[in-house]
Amino acid sequence: MAGVYGVTSTDGTEQSQLVAQDGAIMKPATMNGSDMVRGQVMEKSSNKYVVLSTAANAAGILVDDAEASEADVEGNVYVAGKFKYSDLVWPTMSAADKKTALEALQDRNICVDIDITGVEATA
Repeated sequence: MAGVYGVTSTDGTEQSQLVAQDGAIMKPATMNGSDMVRGQVMEKSSNKYVVLSTAANAAGILVDDAEASEADVEGNVYVAGKFKYSDLVWPTMSAADKKTALEALQDRNICVDIDITGVEATA
């Protein structure tokens, strides 16, 4: 659930700070899909951001929860910055695909707070 000032409540006992370092850049975006939550890894398709389905197409991280199951919605997507890997929300995919997605994000100046070379072995 999205909170105030970028703080996301997780289970009542811990809080998530998705952004790992000051300077994250977000932009307004049109989104389509259902059950999109803060931290969701997104891809761009037909000028809209949707939940990631092809690892190599990773292009952004959702700023706040969004529900666009029946129509497009406007929201914000992070397009650059450093983020906490543990707070990213992934679709069901293999560790190798997550690593590919992280490499695609890194190519777009979206980095995470871990060494992605070890993701395949640990994710």
